[in-house]
Amino acid sequence: MNKNIIIVGAGQGVGLETARRFGKEGYSVGLIRRGQEQIEEMAAELSAEGIDTYFEPADAYDPKQIERAIKLLADKMSGIDVLFYNVPGPLGKAYVPATEISTELITEFLNMRVVSALKSAQAALPYVKESKGSILYTSGQSDRYPFPYTAAIGAPQAALRLLSEHLHNELKGNGVFVGYFPLHNPPLYTDLEKEKERTDLPAGFHLDERVVASDVAEKIYQLNITRDRFECAVAASKNVNENQG
Repeated sequence: MNKNIIIVGAGQGVGLETARRFGKEGYSVGLIRRGQEQIEEMAAELSAEGIDTYFEPADAYDPKQIERAIKLLADKMSGIDVLFYNVPGPLGKAYVPATEISTELITEFLNMRVVSALKSAQAALPYVKESKGSILYTSGQSDRYPFPYTAAIGAPQAALRLLSEHLHNELKGNGVFVGYFPLHNPPLYTDLEKEKERTDLPAGFHLDERVVASDVAEKIYQLNITRDRFECAVAASKNVNENQG
């Protein structure tokens, strides 16, 4: 019987590459992201690669939308083996001093990084208990280090890390694995033309070394198999210039 994965926050970077990585192993893929046109394009791209793909549009700012989408996909796909939550929040407007964080901005991050992350796990739980599957989360290193101007991102990520660890400890007795992936920086798209066009990062964003989306996907796939630790940090493994060459 084929296995399946549902990806919440199925963007062009880690979401797409994780769908590809699991799809290569015969998994059916369910995609959730906001934007009907974008999700249809991604589903068509994966289907053209021979991956059995389903999708439901939903906005992670609204936990009820995410819950509904997960349940709809679970019914279509006859269960859930892996739930992968990969919603970064609005990074393009996030890098501000802590003293200047608006209530609206921190609420947006808390909804996307914590509340909908929890609601996703709760919606998937009956299915992953049955399959003895996995719930996996991406996050970032600002969950533990106060990098300049990352408080709006880091505080919700710190909450997500602790929430994930609670879930890990509580659900392992049911045969459900919960894993957590703190990435060292926003991952570089494998498709460099799409990387140039992205609008989810601040203007002028540049790092000499970046985490690469396909590398993250590989780490996610491997930890889902081994289940040998709760947390798997993903650091930059390739120089950006080399990756672009």
